[in-house]
Amino acid sequence: MRKYIRTAFIVSLILTIGVSACKDEAKTPVKKEVAEKVKAKKETPKAEPVVAKKKLEPVVEQVPNKYFLILASFQNMKNAECLQQKLTKDGYSSEVFEAANGFHRVSYKAFSDRTLAFQELKSARASEEHKENWLYIKR
Repeated sequence: MRKYIRTAFIVSLILTIGVSACKDEAKTPVKKEVAEKVKAKKETPKAEPVVAKKKLEPVVEQVPNKYFLILASFQNMKNAECLQQKLTKDGYSSEVFEAANGFHRVSYKAFSDRTLAFQELKSARASEEHKENWLYIKR
């Protein structure tokens, strides 16, 4: 019986050594190949093109002006242009609009927000100088 146990022990030892030796031999070349590939990748980095980075600015949607405070209206275009030039010189954003009746409306302020436009009209009419101002709504 002792002989049988000794033989079984020796056989299992040989099998264990043989199996582990085969595994190491099989793993070693794979490890070497992987190591060589990794090494090759580290040695030859890819040449990336240099790209100038732009500073990103928020996109603000421009809403067109729809409300215009009108200072005066003229039949003669030259008079409207004269007043527009004077207003522009004084720092206002002036525009001339042609009406269906042939008159030329001269604005001195423009708004895209209805509430702001009516507030400004109310404050302008509070002064004696601009009592006749009115609001033109462009459609």
